[in-house]
Amino acid sequence: MKGQRGNPGFKGRLVDKSVEAYILALETINRLSIQYRVETFCYLLCNAWELLLKAKILEDEGKQSSIYYKKQRGKPKRSLSLRDCLNRVMPSQEAPERRNIECIAELRDEAVHLVFSQIPRDVLCLFQAGVINYHKRLNKWFGMSISERIPVGMMSIVYDIPPEQCDLANKRLRRELGRDAATFLSRYCTQLKYEFDNLQRPAEFSIGIEYRLVLTKKQDEADILLSTGPTNSGATQIIEVPKDPSKSHPFRQTEVIEKVKSSINTLEINQHDIQCVNKVHGIKQRSEYFYQGKVKGSPAQYSMAFVDWLILQFQRDQQFFQKARMKAKQKTTKQ
Repeated sequence: MKGQRGNPGFKGRLVDKSVEAYILALETINRLSIQYRVETFCYLLCNAWELLLKAKILEDEGKQSSIYYKKQRGKPKRSLSLRDCLNRVMPSQEAPERRNIECIAELRDEAVHLVFSQIPRDVLCLFQAGVINYHKRLNKWFGMSISERIPVGMMSIVYDIPPEQCDLANKRLRRELGRDAATFLSRYCTQLKYEFDNLQRPAEFSIGIEYRLVLTKKQDEADILLSTGPTNSGATQIIEVPKDPSKSHPFRQTEVIEKVKSSINTLEINQHDIQCVNKVHGIKQRSEYFYQGKVKGSPAQYSMAFVDWLILQFQRDQQFFQKARMKAKQKTTKQ
């Protein structure tokens, strides 16, 4: 993919090199025979983002000096780091897309010192979002689609063992990783889960690897589709395909309570607790947790992700349900 009209000269070369790094990152992470694939993927994806961000800064500011630090006497000229590029292009520190890149960069920095023979599910989900985010920005900023170079299915990250088997509590896995790598990944994954939840679980930060990216005419075969857009437009769109709520949100309120209580034997909650949580945390506006049909009298349905979220909140704060009751009562009083 060579520099196109509107992306000439130095800026065009930056974009071209960025795309090359991105494609190499995908080829590496999806080649299971490479033992150093996780670390290499991080290096290459971060490099792809840094080059793309610099090209964007050049396009916005129109001068080559904009991607360099101020020259210091006796020292070589230095271009902006990835994190400083993010500050310029994505100034909001809580933007999910920016946080995704920063978290991958943190793993890249640590990978210089450690070897990750296996990685947990949460890291794979982070990688998958980073791959999709890059493709979207490349298209939005420079009108390019990566599908011109590689099959769209290549953007779906391949893993060689079931992610649920990469449980960092597993002693065998911790021995295989080594103490330092296991300790870092435990802390890192805890941070990812906490941040994902605080950001309201956006796909720009993390995409569950249970999603399948499919290039197909049958939309019901995929959870997310990459479409080339309207005829001859060249635009690429990401479309989330509606799924059967009986499968995606199979639990009624009583079943949610049963599952939470079976996971936490000492916990006593009832339907009022769930209603308070719904009210305080806006659960009914979060489609990944809640579904209710438009036909009058349709029951409220909840997903397994909601059950997991409730359990996680209680594990972090055993006063979670009591606090939800108090906040819901305060809201009702104000109304």
